[in-house]
Amino acid sequence: MAKEVPAEMKSPGHKKLPKLPSNQKIQKRPLLHAPITAPRRGASSPKEVYISTTTPFIATVKRVQKLLSHIEDRAAGPLSISGGDKKLLKNIKAGIEGKDDAKRKAREEEVTMKATGKAVEKLLRLAIWWQGQEGVIVRIRTGSVGAVDDVVERGDDDGEGIVEGSRVRRTSCLEVGVRLR
Repeated sequence: MAKEVPAEMKSPGHKKLPKLPSNQKIQKRPLLHAPITAPRRGASSPKEVYISTTTPFIATVKRVQKLLSHIEDRAAGPLSISGGDKKLLKNIKAGIEGKDDAKRKAREEEVTMKATGKAVEKLLRLAIWWQGQEGVIVRIRTGSVGAVDDVVERGDDDGEGIVEGSRVRRTSCLEVGVRLR
């Protein structure tokens, strides 16, 4: 015997989009995402790599490795030999142990790979590959993103339609975060 859940405990869910008239159709737009940040940017800017079905596996691995190496360089901090060998060794040791708050924060920075739709399979293969590597921590998260679609009037033989409006739909997204140990 199943117990009924009170109405206030139920999740609100998403409202369904209204059904289109027979003379209109949906024309999908590409997903919107933030511009790709430069690899040498600081910890304040997110390092994101967007995966599609045609993204090369090895090129993605190399891109993420490059971003992780820049994160590691920032975590080590500036080193100079002007203070002598003892000071240099002390700074290196502090960088490795993460005693400095700024260096520890830089060490917690991660590279995020994102995919939707058919590209999720490729992203999961990348996540498995990264889990096999030493010195990195891999976190997998799910989410959803808004996708904008145009509502157009069906054309007769032209194939072109007149744009009537647009709607936002939610699509699922997979994120894989890779950070240094």
